[in-house]
Amino acid sequence: MALFSRSRRRDALSPEVLTALMRTWLPAMARLQPDERERLVELTDVLVAGLRWEAANGFEVTDDMRVAVSAHAALLVLGFDDGLDSYLSVTSVIIHPSTIEIHGTRSVGGGMLTDTADSVIGEAHHRGPILVSWDAAASQARNPQWGENVLLHEFAHRLDMLDGVSDGTPPLADADQLRAWVGACTPALQRVRDGESTVLRPYAATNPTEFFAVATEVFFTQATRLREHEPALYRVLRDYYRQDPAGR
Repeated sequence: MALFSRSRRRDALSPEVLTALMRTWLPAMARLQPDERERLVELTDVLVAGLRWEAANGFEVTDDMRVAVSAHAALLVLGFDDGLDSYLSVTSVIIHPSTIEIHGTRSVGGGMLTDTADSVIGEAHHRGPILVSWDAAASQARNPQWGENVLLHEFAHRLDMLDGVSDGTPPLADADQLRAWVGACTPALQRVRDGESTVLRPYAATNPTEFFAVATEVFFTQATRLREHEPALYRVLRDYYRQDPAGR
């Protein structure tokens, strides 16, 4: 926990303001149990104060942005012991007003690199920053029914990278969990590639890395649909995140 100090800044948000902003930007908060909400508020508070925030192109980072990003990041690790340790290598969160133009050589997952210029709404760097388009993040956070959420997506990438490899398989508890993971994710990914998935969007077919991030978005935003259409995938995500959002 070295990066994230639990001491409050002089300009820290009051618990009332923090909770109100979280309810605005994270509708899923309303479905949490009281003890889960209490822990989520604590984790979010630590991230708001502990992450380094940067704005691109003269943009101004606001409390709404800090809370929206932090609350989604905290939700992912809500079921983990010392979950914020997962983000110790995040050097900063850089918020752009809209679409981000990416240049230079970069990883596209699966050990592959590209130097093709691209326009994205988010990007996660291993042991580096997370880039986010606020336009996309704000609209998706307000509309969880879309099943897309760039904040969940990019922080899921950081969880995937914890073992040093971005391959769609985050660090798992043991060999049994790994076997279940492969057994569920491999056919689900193939269904997306074959155009047969009714719940995961086509971008999940890009590679296993993007499959995991997209599946994470749907797990937290459209849990009931995912459980219905991809029950095996839902189970391994439930066991990994130690949360059961469809059961809430």
